[in-house]
Amino acid sequence: MESVVLDLQEHIAKKLNSYVELFGGSSNLFFGDFFAYHIRRIKRDISRLQKELNKFEKKYNLSSQIFYEKFNNNEFGDEKEFLLWAGIFELQTERTFFTKNLIS
Repeated sequence: MESVVLDLQEHIAKKLNSYVELFGGSSNLFFGDFFAYHIRRIKRDISRLQKELNKFEKKYNLSSQIFYEKFNNNEFGDEKEFLLWAGIFELQTERTFFTKNLIS
């Protein structure tokens, strides 16, 4: 087993230790649950963002990937709806990349 040493301010270290105590003193259990919770939360976000992307894709009969490429090439205007679509696509892409790197 490997160790991780954190250089924390005293009040933060005490708070973290109290959280670990809530998990029976097992830092492995605490951090395992912590990461699992956040991975589940990010996956829910990705799913919710994908549902929004699906609405745009259906409305415009265009995949978000192709839309985004065209949007970045100024083939779409700066209408609010296109800015929203591009922003949602960026968030979904970023969260997907983050999750894949976190899990691997």
